[in-house]
Amino acid sequence: MKSKPYALKDLLPITVPFSIMIEPTNQCNFRCRFCPTGNYDLLKQVGRPIGSMKYDFFVKIIDDLRFMCEANDSKVKRLHLYKDGEPLLNKDLGKMIAYAKKQGVSESIEITTNGAILETKRVIELIEGGLDAMRISVEHTTDIGYREITQTFGNYAKIKSNVEFLFKEKERRISNLKIHVKILDSGLSDEEKEQFIADFSPISDSLNIDQIMGWSRSDVTDFKLGRTVTTGMGGITEIKERLVCPEAFSKLAVNFDGTTSICCVDWSHGTVVGDLRTQSLTEIWAGEKLRTFRLLHLSGKRSQIDACSNCDYLRGLTWYSNLDDDTDRLLQVYSKT
Repeated sequence: MKSKPYALKDLLPITVPFSIMIEPTNQCNFRCRFCPTGNYDLLKQVGRPIGSMKYDFFVKIIDDLRFMCEANDSKVKRLHLYKDGEPLLNKDLGKMIAYAKKQGVSESIEITTNGAILETKRVIELIEGGLDAMRISVEHTTDIGYREITQTFGNYAKIKSNVEFLFKEKERRISNLKIHVKILDSGLSDEEKEQFIADFSPISDSLNIDQIMGWSRSDVTDFKLGRTVTTGMGGITEIKERLVCPEAFSKLAVNFDGTTSICCVDWSHGTVVGDLRTQSLTEIWAGEKLRTFRLLHLSGKRSQIDACSNCDYLRGLTWYSNLDDDTDRLLQVYSKT
């Protein structure tokens, strides 16, 4: 029987984030209509930089993370080498995974990819590097649908072939890599949903049909493409309003340039609370900027943060991350730190 997750409020405060994202690149080979990264005009409007992380800088960050973990006798539960872009566009991704794995800073190292360039050499690099989990985002089940969503790519058979090779290769090598394949319901027919399940069930460890997700700053454009969303990602939580976002209390997201944000949906870099070019992870996690950010949420002033004031993602987070009924205690805790 699967164990029931702990409520986040019962574990706070923590000295090491449960999850850290490190972004190999925020560039992408797709321009998906539901994703801010594909909207170049929008990115220009908010002034988001575009680029890739250098391997030497990544090593510095992992070494810093190892120091943080050792000082607190703890590990990060999940290290995601992914944020806004397609991580496989960084040619050093395999080396990054191998280095992070060797340093033992995380219980699990994971990536999310669209699978379009998940070809033989890259697959072998990822498996040999020790990758623990991969999420593959399928965008449609027809070439026409793929082209309409991504605006750059239209070869469904190639995605399926890449995933099949990955699955067979990891089984051949007796790898523990877990492959999760997901598709967003951006208007799929019942037949297309059935096609997705039939095609990917035999070549994945798990799969899911997700509802389309809103992002932070959801007031600037309709990331949901006009669709009504009733559950969060994975379909496990009913959409509802929240006072406090739990991400700032349990996670960090390192952008390719070293600036450090709160979460995976901060596409506009509007929640930056530190910079690893001049600070350590410990300094950022225990720093005044992040403390102020947390207190704004806990005191009901989330609307003062542009990136958080109209965030759709927050509304679909799981019940066990809810902090709304413990704000008085948490205000006392984080006011003292």
